[in-house]
Amino acid sequence: MLFKKLAFVSLAVCALALLITSCTAPVEVEEQGSSMTDPFFSRSEDENGIVLEWSGFTGGHQPGEGSAIKLVLHNGSQDVWQGSYCIQLLDPQSIVATLKQGEFSLQPGKDWGMQETILFPDDLSGGDYGLVLVIPGQLSIGETIQVGNGTDTYSGTWPEPGCP
Repeated sequence: MLFKKLAFVSLAVCALALLITSCTAPVEVEEQGSSMTDPFFSRSEDENGIVLEWSGFTGGHQPGEGSAIKLVLHNGSQDVWQGSYCIQLLDPQSIVATLKQGEFSLQPGKDWGMQETILFPDDLSGGDYGLVLVIPGQLSIGETIQVGNGTDTYSGTWPEPGCP
């Protein structure tokens, strides 16, 4: 009798698990009406506790249009952190454009975050580009993104970025 009850409970648990997993839809990560695809999140930290994070999308970018990028800086050091940043677009040979730049000042233990809209140049050819967030002299972090309808893919190393 105990065996029958145990078998029935096991069968019921399996059926419930199958029902739950088959009825859940995948979570949508892109905003409704947006052409952006393939979200990314990257993080870099130096030995002093300075943290650089950013997120956005690797696909769906178009020449002459804007794309949202979220960036967060965290000062985990014991000192005030003052500096500048830039977001640059790279092709395999050089810096194509500086898309955004700015300055910041962070007290120890504080965060600074913002959502930036970067505007891609009108004359970009379709294909892969490097998108890089640079804190000059400290950190840089990059992603390969697809702009336009190009079919070229790039898997090499990008040139060294440098804020103006």
